[in-house]
Amino acid sequence: MKKIFYTIFILIAVLVIAFYMILFTGFGNNIIANIAQNKIKESSGFDVNITRFKLRFSSVDFQLKLANMIDFDLYGKLNLFKLGFDLDYIIKLNKNYVQNSGLNLKENLTFGGKIQGKASDFIANGKGYLFGSDILLNTRIYDYSPIVLNLSAQGIQISELLELFGQANLAKGTLDIASKINAKDLKPDGNIIIKLDNNYINYAMIKKEFGIDLPDNSNLKAQILANIKEDKIYAISKIYNDYINLQTQKTLYDLTNNTLFTDFDLKIPSLAKLEKLTKTKLNGDLQTIGDLSLANNVLKTLNANIIGLGGEIKASLKNNQLLAQIDNADLGKILAIAGYGSLINGSLNANLNSMGLDFANFNAEAKINNAKINTQELKKIAHIELPNTTFSLNAKALAKNNNITYNAILASNLLNIKKLSGTYNLKNKELNTDLNSFIDDLSQFSAIAGQKLQGNAELNAKAHIIGSQIKNLSADANIANGIIKANSDGKKLDLDINKLDLSKLLVITGMPNYASGDINAKAHLDNVDFKDLNGNLNLKAKGILNSVVLSKILNKKFPNNVNYDLSSNIVLKNNVAQFENILNSTLANLTYLKGSFDINKMNLQSNFILDVNDFSKLGFLLDRKLKGSASFNGNIGYDKTLNFDIMSKNLFNGTLNAILKNNIINADLNNVDLDTLAQGIGVIDVYQGKANVKANYNISNEQGEVNLDIKEGKLKPNAITTALKVLTFKDFTQEIFHTANAKASINKENIKLNLNMQADNASILINSGELNSKSGVLNLPFNAKIDKVDFKGNIAGTTDNPKIKLDASSVVDSVKNIFDVKNNDAKDTDKNKKVDKAINKILNKIF
Repeated sequence: MKKIFYTIFILIAVLVIAFYMILFTGFGNNIIANIAQNKIKESSGFDVNITRFKLRFSSVDFQLKLANMIDFDLYGKLNLFKLGFDLDYIIKLNKNYVQNSGLNLKENLTFGGKIQGKASDFIANGKGYLFGSDILLNTRIYDYSPIVLNLSAQGIQISELLELFGQANLAKGTLDIASKINAKDLKPDGNIIIKLDNNYINYAMIKKEFGIDLPDNSNLKAQILANIKEDKIYAISKIYNDYINLQTQKTLYDLTNNTLFTDFDLKIPSLAKLEKLTKTKLNGDLQTIGDLSLANNVLKTLNANIIGLGGEIKASLKNNQLLAQIDNADLGKILAIAGYGSLINGSLNANLNSMGLDFANFNAEAKINNAKINTQELKKIAHIELPNTTFSLNAKALAKNNNITYNAILASNLLNIKKLSGTYNLKNKELNTDLNSFIDDLSQFSAIAGQKLQGNAELNAKAHIIGSQIKNLSADANIANGIIKANSDGKKLDLDINKLDLSKLLVITGMPNYASGDINAKAHLDNVDFKDLNGNLNLKAKGILNSVVLSKILNKKFPNNVNYDLSSNIVLKNNVAQFENILNSTLANLTYLKGSFDINKMNLQSNFILDVNDFSKLGFLLDRKLKGSASFNGNIGYDKTLNFDIMSKNLFNGTLNAILKNNIINADLNNVDLDTLAQGIGVIDVYQGKANVKANYNISNEQGEVNLDIKEGKLKPNAITTALKVLTFKDFTQEIFHTANAKASINKENIKLNLNMQADNASILINSGELNSKSGVLNLPFNAKIDKVDFKGNIAGTTDNPKIKLDASSVVDSVKNIFDVKNNDAKDTDKNKKVDKAINKILNKIF
């Protein structure tokens, strides 16, 4: 027996020692702190760190950091036998840590006080300076329920509260909170007063940050007075500024069953003051009066009456039945208050009877009669320009057990919908619809098209859709003098386009009218998954390009009556389009264009053959007369940037190789006839011979360089060679230039030119010549030498009309040297004067 007693005594002693070591020693405190820290993190999701935890039999010292922003210190005396305590606490909000988290504080925030008593009955008080206010708190918790709550926070600065979230400059003002609640029969009894006085609003910043253009004098004032008795809160409130006033006289919140009842009276004395918000000027006033109740945050009853929108608007909810009625309401005002301006002017009549707010069972009807669309407002909002439009709408819907049956009719002078009916299931989002719509007179859309339209359009369609998945689709459209038919079972799609007028189609789809003509096409898709298309498309189009529209787009004078004939075959496989196209026109013929386009990667690879039979038809692109013909072939690719290579074996009797990569063009034009080139691009034809041309040009900055290496050749007869022949008795055109090269530096339309031409008995130099490719203006100073005679001059004017000027003094000196060689007596002064006069007569006659 003694052995059993000693054994039990020792066991109890061991348990007490172990319990003491776990709870009241440093070793045990560390274990408890780690367990508590992990549990708090798991349950709250916050980053919590217990930095100090010392629990002794009669004291505690505890520190916790929350998300490296808030420090919580708790320390003081304990009485574990009585579960009593006398503790001090401090809560600190560190401004530096707050700023690292994207928030702002001017100074550290501190709140602290004492907690005294025992677990079932204790008092907590505290004070601190928070957001510009001295905060005082005194509370008593009895039987784990608050029976005393006294709080005083006067003059809390709204700007400092907003500064915490980086919005200090949005508004300024004060917030006062005062509560005095004492228990009566262990039930709370007292009142709470809240006052808001907003005296400054930064309208510009609110518009920038939130896109809201508040009216002037939007400074809010608010007063809430709440009285607490037992488990109920009674309140009256008022929120108002210069243009709005919201009041409640009877607000009751029951803490026991979590129910709320309140009346409300919202007044806008002058709708005109809302012009900045509504974007249109309204007249009159607006008032909404009524009451509502909630239970567990769910709306249970509602009575509301809106006065001031024309007619009568009422809504009520009782016994889970919602009734709403609109009689002759001003639709323009409703849309304006909703932020759509005065888009539509007309009257609205509507009725709704719903069993519950889930709208699984309801009956609804809406009518709009003789409404007018404000075309100017529509143009501002949607950038659509319509003629004067009036319409009437009649729509009905009936829901039963989540199945909605609907039908609607729209009549207007533009578009008419004779039938729009079907069903919709709210749960599985299954839609069945049947549509018949038509446009009687397309000429009313002529203002949008920019040209006169004629004819009509009609669409008949039936669809069965579940969610975003098409189950069945059948559509037949008579539009743009053609017929479009589409059929799909949700997996495959067949499309047939027959004799569609391209110009009308472009106009109807809101695109510029690039061309007229007919389109015929057939398409088949094995699936309608736009991420993985498989199928084929065959398209043919033939017509005339619209010179007026294309002239505006290109800013060039596009020629009239340019015909085109397009044939395109496309095979789609795994969202890659393999295509083969032929496009013939009176400008050029694209006799071959074959390649592939990866729709997902936006990657193009193709090769082509382009025949240009008459360059003169393309002269409008360069604003000059062109001459010649050529055939080009090459490859075009697109992978984030456009790149191509082009070759030609017969360009101006030479060969072309050009590459575009990273916006830089490198081109080699070899063994080209210079006289053919000059005639082909419409510049001065002065040289007979062959040349190699190398060019590089950066498209992005419009800068580049052209180098011309001219083979042996001769100058052609022109004004300069004729003048020099008259003056020197020598013919420049008989000289063979064995060395000739030119270099042009391009900076947008400005070109600098250097030229060096050398023959056995002659030379021509141009240093820092200038040419403007846009205006054609020339400034080419030159030095010419034949035998030992030097000439200087300048080529001015334009490329179409060059003007040649010789430096008279250099000509006179050169000619006098010739005369000196011919006649030694010319050194006589009188003879010199005669020679000067004779030369001047010759120059005046030539130039």
